[in-house]
Amino acid sequence: MVKVAYITLLGRSPWAVVNTYYKLLTRGGKAERIYVFTEERYKHNLPKVVSAIRAISEAYNLHPKIETEVVPDYGFFVADRKFRELFSKLEREGYRMGLDITSGRKALVAAAIVQIKEFPVSFIVYMGLLDTEFPDRPYMMIPIHLQPIKNFLGDESEGD
Repeated sequence: MVKVAYITLLGRSPWAVVNTYYKLLTRGGKAERIYVFTEERYKHNLPKVVSAIRAISEAYNLHPKIETEVVPDYGFFVADRKFRELFSKLEREGYRMGLDITSGRKALVAAAIVQIKEFPVSFIVYMGLLDTEFPDRPYMMIPIHLQPIKNFLGDESEGD
């Protein structure tokens, strides 16, 4: 059985992290480990994001290990090093890696995406929100057609 690690980036919107994770679970995604990266200015949202991910996981009878990492604001050099260390460790341990960039800010997104040149990342997803009337609502309270998801590495993509 393939072990899966899910790496998500927390920026301004905790809902973007939680809703994208929920949508991936509804499509059969399962991760043994989840890593939430954020910048210093958004770290206050980590407890509620971790709690929401844990609650949603448990609803699917999943119990992933959830870890967080805070990097300095605009800390793309630090983020690059942290992602490289994490991806290297996960590769050594035999994990298939997936990356959610939906809520991420530029420094984290760039530092995470650049890792695919060295490490086997299976998917990079971004979930859009086509109507700003629904920014702070749970996934199931937003019409599905307003939440297209795109896997930039090719499979299981919706919309373009």
